Amino acid sequence: MLETEYKSLLTKSEYEKIAAHFTWDSIFTQTNHYYGDADGILEKNRIMLRVREKDGGSVIQVKLHKNAGSPLQICEELEFPASGVPDTIVDGEKYIGIKTGELQNLGCTVTKRHSKMWDEKTEICLDKTEYLGTTDYELEIEYIGGGIPPGLHTELDMLGIEFKAASVGKYTRFLNRAREINRPD
Repeated sequence: MLETEYKSLLTKSEYEKIAAHFTWDSIFTQTNHYYGDADGILEKNRIMLRVREKDGGSVIQVKLHKNAGSPLQICEELEFPASGVPDTIVDGEKYIGIKTGELQNLGCTVTKRHSKMWDEKTEICLDKTEYLGTTDYELEIEYIGGGIPPGLHTELDMLGIEFKAASVGKYTRFLNRAREINRPD
């Protein structure tokens, strides 16, 4: 499946304003366990592999990033059944198609997600994510087709939300935070 979405990091007050503005279809928590290899092959190839826990189940998800440096993110997303969260994935090649050696569980993020279908092709996702002693806030607009609908654009403009900066996904923010706290003094 090809996933197309705009992302914007938010301040806590922007997050609270958006949370209060919309009527949400659902609010739930999901935990993403991220995996990496010793040689950094996944990161170098802009591949993210995670096990997502949600609603009492788990799945392996792979994202193959198609562009960089833009608020618009385009990824090919693959999903496979999982039976829990392993410490190590030995057969990563069957999920990502390249040899990496063992994939180690690097840690996780816990996201409280507000979700609303704006229309049949557009989903609004408002996230509060906690990981490695930090909390951040993000708005994602996932859509199929021609882009963000004009009416939604108008509402986001009214709320002061713009998609100008290059998007940094949760996985990259997680990795950057891990490097920051593991940096030798």
